[in-house]
Amino acid sequence: TLPVAVDGASTVVEAAAGRAAPQLVMPNHNDHAFVKVALDDRSLDYVSGHLERVGDPLLRQLIGQALWNMVRDQQLKSTDYLPLVASKVTTETDPELIESGLATVTATIARYVPDDQRDEQAHRSSEVAWEALQALPADEAANDLRIIWARTLIALAITPEDIARVIALADGELAVPGLTIDQDMRWEIAIRAVAHGIGGSAERIAAERERDPSDRGERAALRAEVAVPDAAVKAEAWRRFHDEGYGSLHLTAAAMSGFHWHIQREMLEPWTMAFFDRVRAVFETGENQFTRSYFASLFPNGRIEQAVLERSRGLLGEIGDAVPLLARSLREANDDLERAIRCREFAAS
Repeated sequence: TLPVAVDGASTVVEAAAGRAAPQLVMPNHNDHAFVKVALDDRSLDYVSGHLERVGDPLLRQLIGQALWNMVRDQQLKSTDYLPLVASKVTTETDPELIESGLATVTATIARYVPDDQRDEQAHRSSEVAWEALQALPADEAANDLRIIWARTLIALAITPEDIARVIALADGELAVPGLTIDQDMRWEIAIRAVAHGIGGSAERIAAERERDPSDRGERAALRAEVAVPDAAVKAEAWRRFHDEGYGSLHLTAAAMSGFHWHIQREMLEPWTMAFFDRVRAVFETGENQFTRSYFASLFPNGRIEQAVLERSRGLLGEIGDAVPLLARSLREANDDLERAIRCREFAAS
């Protein structure tokens, strides 16, 4: 290693002059610097082929974070990142690195992949998760990894084929040695089935509610109720969000979390811009905890479109600093939305 004082976007390393070029350069070895780094082409090529040869888990973590930052900064296409991660996460041995890597996969598909490639990329990643899950040994030592891969498999289920697979797991029609589909997973599968309009979903929710009569089950059932792909259901839920709610803050927050689904974006069009018409009054009159839940669930975050960004910017300009919490929430959402738009454009280029 060579000590370097990093200053600015690029730094010349005089001590490296004349030396043989290494196959991999990691500018922040051992995470000593407060700096965001990107890999050069030679290093990226090495990582793509041989990341598993890097023996230090911390260094692998830093490389993974650098790759993720490159996606977010439009230095690496999301559609190139996904197969790279897929080829490496299955050879990783550290559960924390596997979990963090898979979290970036689901986030990439949700935010940074162009809409016309989203289903295909999700299905490919789902296939990787399914194969990895099946390949795990059935012993107790692999329990944590089984849970990580199973949760990822469920989160990636957005195509009919992949939703059918996780439903079959919940129903016992498919089995993975050593895997138990816990109640949280069962609810996630059931709610996903509702949102996607899968037949028998209402009966599935009723069965899960009987299986889980707890507060968690009540909240999950409300989320499922609002997730139904029916405009009348959405209209009634929207009314209740702004009127009597669902009996308590926690129950109303649970209901709001079921409102937006990517597959329902056309049906939800009337409420995309309506959010911006209502949100100021909500923040001016509501309690902080309610307004945070309201914004987190009802801002049209899944509509990664310039028109939504412009409307949000317009509202921010209108309110200025008159509603500080709303202004901050809008700034953060706008930054995230702008980044997602740029990443999708870069991936499509």
